Amino acid sequence: MIGLVLGFVPAALSLVSGNTISINGTAIGGWLGVWIVTLACGLGGFLFGAIWALVLRAIAIASGR
Repeated sequence: MIGLVLGFVPAALSLVSGNTISINGTAIGGWLGVWIVTLACGLGGFLFGAIWALVLRAIAIASGR
């Protein structure tokens, strides 16, 4: 959820201020760009959380022995 918020807020503010969102040199205008940035940050946040959950679970299993 934090990743979604961290993607949506800056992208929406960028759109409101009149900027065009550019991804790999491709300009994506309007709300489509906002939602692409939001989904990218949300996916990144999900993967970050999933990796840390696995790391912490492995530590917990290792410390149990």
